[in-house]
Amino acid sequence: MARLSLRVKDSLKRKVAGLAEREGVSLNNFINATLAATVAQEEAMAFFDERLRGVDLPAVHRRVMGIMGKARPGKEPAVEEVESAIRGR
Repeated sequence: MARLSLRVKDSLKRKVAGLAEREGVSLNNFINATLAATVAQEEAMAFFDERLRGVDLPAVHRRVMGIMGKARPGKEPAVEEVESAIRGR
């Protein structure tokens, strides 16, 4: 495992240490989890950026809004109903 020396303002360290304590984890584990979450978020955004490159976003928006417009209170729709709505039938 790699070691990292990090300089932070004292006030920031106190705040982060307080958050870690409230979560019941060590400062090291809290910082590791926070970094991992940030990296995962960036990777997810890059994935979707690539997947959506060249896609007609207004058309996707219209389709999503059409699906959402069919939502109604009551029992959840069957899997077949969801699949049919996704396919636009």
